[in-house]
Amino acid sequence: MEDGDANAESQVPLPCNSGVSDVVPAAHDSNAGPPHASPTSQEHAIPMLDVHAPHATVHTWKDFFIHLATIVIGLLIAVGLEQLVEHAHDYYKVRETREALQREREANGKDLVTNAHNWRWEMAEFRNNLMVLEYIRHHPGESQSSLPGDLRWIHLPIFSNRAIWDAAQQNAVIRLLPPDEANSDQLLYQFLQTTTEQGMATWNAVNDARRFSLLDPDPTHLSPQQLAQTIELTAIAIEKHLQVGFTLALIDSRFPNLPPSLTYDDVRTYLRSSYQEDPQGMAAAHQRTMDRLKAAGYVPQDDEFVFPKKGGR
Repeated sequence: MEDGDANAESQVPLPCNSGVSDVVPAAHDSNAGPPHASPTSQEHAIPMLDVHAPHATVHTWKDFFIHLATIVIGLLIAVGLEQLVEHAHDYYKVRETREALQREREANGKDLVTNAHNWRWEMAEFRNNLMVLEYIRHHPGESQSSLPGDLRWIHLPIFSNRAIWDAAQQNAVIRLLPPDEANSDQLLYQFLQTTTEQGMATWNAVNDARRFSLLDPDPTHLSPQQLAQTIELTAIAIEKHLQVGFTLALIDSRFPNLPPSLTYDDVRTYLRSSYQEDPQGMAAAHQRTMDRLKAAGYVPQDDEFVFPKKGGR
């Protein structure tokens, strides 16, 4: 019978030495085990981590110092490499800045030559104006057409290039230059800035002197008071222009590597003293003045407000 055979197979007993209690269930078997499984079987289901003592031997003092020296040498090499990279970066930065400053200096040198050229004919123009105005004062009633000249009030501003220098200062590249080089460059740009400021002062003085022409350009129509004021303002403009000339001469004397522009002798031709006008008649008075100056330590070289030149042109 089929049913009987099936029941007989289901009733076959298990061997008594199957060792069920010695078998460690797999992870999925233990998870699927009955809820009344014993704690002992659950402990066997968790894998344990074996902890071993370190195999390395205990360091000696010699090993310690060798290890410490290795670390120190490694740090020194790292710091040295970092400084080497930084030094190389600064080197190329300084080289690029020097080249840019040299180009800017060459441009300023060309401008100085142009400014000196303009200074000369502007000085002739202002002196012409002063001479014409003085003629009018000494010849009242003269018509404009009979004057020894006409009035011109043209003055060109003075500018300089300093973008590279300003950028080098902002980027702190200047501190990487040798002190003598940095100070020399700084002095040049200070003098250039001075010429710009003095040029603007001259320009303002010229505008003050020519203000009368806004109402009437004929100077012979000026009243004696207006004429005297215009003459005074023209003299002030000449004075401001002379200040520009002396600064240009100072740059020429201090920086011989720049193109020649304006010398002290060029500027002094427009300054005349009473002794120069009458050296024979003023000889005694002039000598008394020089004695007082020499008593105070004066020497003739003190007239030259120059710095020691470094090299030729």
